[in-house]
Amino acid sequence: MLKQCVSWLAVSLIAGCSLLVSADEAADMVGTLGEDEYAWFVLRQGDDSNASFMEVGDQLHVEVTGFIDPVEWSAQEALAMSLTLEQGVLVDAKVVQLMGETTMPPLYTSEGGNVLVTLSHVKQAGRDLHVVGQIEGQLALQHTLESSPSALEGVPLSVHFDITAQKVEF
Repeated sequence: MLKQCVSWLAVSLIAGCSLLVSADEAADMVGTLGEDEYAWFVLRQGDDSNASFMEVGDQLHVEVTGFIDPVEWSAQEALAMSLTLEQGVLVDAKVVQLMGETTMPPLYTSEGGNVLVTLSHVKQAGRDLHVVGQIEGQLALQHTLESSPSALEGVPLSVHFDITAQKVEF
């Protein structure tokens, strides 16, 4: 009887923990790509994060990769963005949506497309940079490394993001 009770308790704890994890998980980037709705997660493991920033002179360079699986680091359908901020103002932005398991084409890119990234909140607190914003527009399809992105074969994108990037120091 004690053995059955311990087994039931272990199963209940494991199930309860997995339910708590899934209930607490909130996507860092949500929106639509084409006609499909997506949620992308910034994965963290200790001090390692897929949202990071570096100070380069007066600029902050922010690199973010969101994955569709909240626990697995798979490039398939990942959404990546690179932001350059100067005194809290966005001066450059690039967005890429990966189609395969690598960062090689085919992929959708803001280069050759018509994408607007706007920021509604930027605040640095120590090693953390909190950035909230929106990505709107049309990504262009790039078939190969040698080919130029094609806006004619693009896909519309509308994504809200709320991320916290960790400072990279060497």
